[in-house]
Amino acid sequence: MAIPSAEIDSTFSGLCNLVFANRLKEALNQLGVLMEGMHVADFTLQYEELNQTYRMLLEYNFRGVPDPQRNMIFGKLKVSLLELADKVRQQAFAQTGMHIYQLKSRIEKEKEIAKEEATRKLDNYLFELEYTKLLNDSDLADQNAVDASTPSVSPKLFQLMWLTDKYTDTDLLLIKAIRESVSLPWYEKCLAVSAITLSLINCFDKEKFAVLSEFYKDRQPQVWQRAFAGLIVAVFIYNKRLELYPTIRTQFDHFKGDENFSTDLNNFLLQILKALETENITKKFREEILPDVQKFESKIREKLDLDNIINSEIIEDKNPDWEQIFEDSPDLLNKIEKMSEMQMEGLDLFMGTFAMLKNFDFFREISNWFRPFYKENETAVNSVGDAIQGKWDFLSGLEDSFYMCNSDKYSFCFNINHLPDEQGRNIVSLFNMEAESMRELSSEDKLLNKPGKDTFIFTQYIQDLYRFFKLHPFRNDFRDIFSLKWDIADSWLLQNQADNTGILRNAAEFLFSKMHYAEASGVFLALAQKPEPDQAVHEKLAYCFQMMGNFRLALEYYKRAELFDSNRLWSLKKIIFCYRKLGDNESALKLSLEAAALDPDDAYLQTMLGNCYLDLHQFEMALDHYFKAEILASENKKVLRPIAWCCFVLGKLDLALTYYQLILNEEPTATDLINAGHVELCMGNKPKAMERYIAAIATGGTNLIQFTETLDFDKRYLIANGVDSTDIQLITDYIRFR
Repeated sequence: MAIPSAEIDSTFSGLCNLVFANRLKEALNQLGVLMEGMHVADFTLQYEELNQTYRMLLEYNFRGVPDPQRNMIFGKLKVSLLELADKVRQQAFAQTGMHIYQLKSRIEKEKEIAKEEATRKLDNYLFELEYTKLLNDSDLADQNAVDASTPSVSPKLFQLMWLTDKYTDTDLLLIKAIRESVSLPWYEKCLAVSAITLSLINCFDKEKFAVLSEFYKDRQPQVWQRAFAGLIVAVFIYNKRLELYPTIRTQFDHFKGDENFSTDLNNFLLQILKALETENITKKFREEILPDVQKFESKIREKLDLDNIINSEIIEDKNPDWEQIFEDSPDLLNKIEKMSEMQMEGLDLFMGTFAMLKNFDFFREISNWFRPFYKENETAVNSVGDAIQGKWDFLSGLEDSFYMCNSDKYSFCFNINHLPDEQGRNIVSLFNMEAESMRELSSEDKLLNKPGKDTFIFTQYIQDLYRFFKLHPFRNDFRDIFSLKWDIADSWLLQNQADNTGILRNAAEFLFSKMHYAEASGVFLALAQKPEPDQAVHEKLAYCFQMMGNFRLALEYYKRAELFDSNRLWSLKKIIFCYRKLGDNESALKLSLEAAALDPDDAYLQTMLGNCYLDLHQFEMALDHYFKAEILASENKKVLRPIAWCCFVLGKLDLALTYYQLILNEEPTATDLINAGHVELCMGNKPKAMERYIAAIATGGTNLIQFTETLDFDKRYLIANGVDSTDIQLITDYIRFR
């Protein structure tokens, strides 16, 4: 019986972690679990050899036999164990009947022949090209002969490169021919790189790291960015495993101190972090902007002649009604402007829009999910009818568009082909107008010059990957790179950089801005351990811990931030807050007095002083500071509650009643109603008190059991204000009869 795919992944992951922790016997046991029922003789033989080697290694070690090669053997043993586990994992998946493994099984028999044939075609093409040039000199050449045989990465070749677990010499010769070919177009090389990337994500292979590294070092536009993306994704997937492969680490050592590599790494990581926000952005668009747009759609139709929107008057003149329309919903304009800014920054706004447009036949072929968009592409050309005016401008503009990923560009074309002619023409016309505006903008701001263009290529490719891993019909067969824990602070690659401060800081600030405090805290913590971290690092790290509810660590780093000369009052406020959360009211009071001496007119500090004295049951002192806070910030109605409570506790019932009446005139809570009832009860107005108590329960903010608990807690103050203890006991029964 086949093991479920989720269980295979879980067992394999646990096995790897055991190897990294040097618990090899347990790892071997886990491997044995994966191998159950396989009956593959080669696996059994390798497993027994590994088991025996490890047993002998332990025997020699604990007999005290000196072995200078022990560490080397131990390292090789771990590598062999992991690589056998790779093979077993793939075999286990094959037995589940998953789609890609069925596909893999079908092409397995013919793969060597297909790869050798592809290599020959690439090798022969250059010779044919040169030969044709010689014939041209004598006017004997067939002008279409070479074009007709232009090499390409066919869907089958893509599948072969993708579904090969460990690359052989034949594979490497083919990939070398692809990489070095001067005749193979850039967009075909991009497909090859994507196939290698998918293959590396699926199954570890040091040779795949090597070939992606070579593609990256070639710096061929569009190709190197994809190779770099594959490398970095793989580094994060196999972070701990790389320690066992000196050859891979040596490859990355060549980039240490390389300014281009550092810039590329910074740009890529920021874009991948933005991609992780896609789900939140799609939800925000669906819940916040779309309802407003739909709400005002009918109003806009009344104000604008939409059927004739594409005419010279509207194109040349500003519409005087736009401003008035958005005045009816000023927040809508702000939201749209904000979303436009996010789009320009590389955040993925189109996932929700194009998610339903991946059902075209084009996307049935897996390689097409990664095909770069270029205007000469026959698929794109044929998808837009010749009758549509501005067709070639449209395709050119789509190729240049940096805010739409390649996958969505194809979807856009196919969708236009399915629209009525007039609607298609209007959309193309509108797009061409916007494309021209974007060209002018990019020319003025140099958006498409380096390094900006590289960043946009990263963005588009990451979004292509996102759509593949989130939308492909067989997505459950793939390891989703966007569900990984992108632990930047713990990355071997980041730690290996000559200076990673800038990269870490940019990542930390982005995560912090998106309120991912747990992830940001790890990166800020790495920055805080640098020789000379700045004040903001400590402050933001402390704030992360505060938002995570870890007030002890938050306090520690707020105190470190306080040691800097600037912004001390802000740090003091946060320290006071943490002390109160930790229940250290004495320390909170001491620092509140110190802070208030620096700024006596700070309403927040006066409130905190009131809170500290209240916690210490010094109600008279608390009341004095709450009164000051009320004067300093009269718009803050929340301070009325502690004032009213202190007046009640101190027996200043008339004043307490006045404040509770102010509170009840706003939006009272169940607690407000109960406390107001207490005051009425203390003043001898029992009917009014009962009315308040019953109203509190009616709000749903409390129930009879909770009300009874509150009454029991507050009875000491009621008795102190003259209420008979027996009456207090009877209140709950009275309410039960109501």
